[in-house]
Amino acid sequence: MRRRELSEEELTQVINLKRAGTSWVKIQNQTGISRRTAKRAYEKWERSQTMQELKEARKEVAAAEFRGHMNSLITLAMFLVTNLAVPHLPDMMEKNAEQFFSSLWEQDLLQFSLAASVETMEAYPRMRRLVLDPQMNRRENELLFQSLQLHTREDVRWKALDEWKEARDNYVKVLGRLQKETSEVVRNFFNQEPQTDLLYKVKQASREDDPVKRIVEAVLPPMWQSILQDDLDQEYPLFETVDDTYVKSGGRTTVLRFDDSTDKSLTEKVAHICNLTANNLRKGVESDMVKSLQKEVRAMEKATEELREKLNPVKLTPIILRSRCDLCPA
Repeated sequence: MRRRELSEEELTQVINLKRAGTSWVKIQNQTGISRRTAKRAYEKWERSQTMQELKEARKEVAAAEFRGHMNSLITLAMFLVTNLAVPHLPDMMEKNAEQFFSSLWEQDLLQFSLAASVETMEAYPRMRRLVLDPQMNRRENELLFQSLQLHTREDVRWKALDEWKEARDNYVKVLGRLQKETSEVVRNFFNQEPQTDLLYKVKQASREDDPVKRIVEAVLPPMWQSILQDDLDQEYPLFETVDDTYVKSGGRTTVLRFDDSTDKSLTEKVAHICNLTANNLRKGVESDMVKSLQKEVRAMEKATEELREKLNPVKLTPIILRSRCDLCPA
């Protein structure tokens, strides 16, 4: 025999009676519906309500996870463009592109989220972690970066990042040659001095194992500032002696410090060599390499500015909302 299906009005009546604590026998007597039919219809309705509640709960979880996913992508994008910016110190430009990104992805970028509110932390609990496996952390950042590229493939010209990497690699190569040749220039200046064993005497008086390296490190920052300011013709700060025991750049940064008993002529000779080396960077053979560095820096700045504009959170948020990647939880 075919099972009877209750109408909406009958089902509502059964539901109300059962919720009021009425027994199935009394429900049968009051409604005229077989107690077995009423019970079966009620239990089916209960199961449907449970499934609907589960669906709603899953929607809430998926929405929270998607908010966390979106916040992670925005955080990673902001951290990326911030770190692509050309630094103010030359010693922060010694890593090539591969080394740079290897170091970047090892960081716990999500910990730096500007949107790390209580709501976000609850929505995306992985952001609360304190201890991370370095390899897992690197892989997560790489996956998020791939996700970012997928979400923005129609809106961001990612070739700009390749151009940045190429310029960075070129810069590092030229910088290595410049440092090597500048070291040779400094040694040649020492050898040209009529005073014999000048470099040895400088080592003894300054107690510095490698005065040549210290001088090279001192003359490169002014060169770097002229590159950043796009003015290679500007005069570098003069190196001078202070109290006959210091050689300083522009009266501030100490290049070498000598014993109090050191002959004044020795410190003056070192300051003179520093100035000759700096002038050589501006006008000598090495100036061509400095111009090459400037060219690569401009290329990096151009690529960084393009990505900074495209990955601005105001623009990035709607792009993520209308696109999808393999990691999207909803």
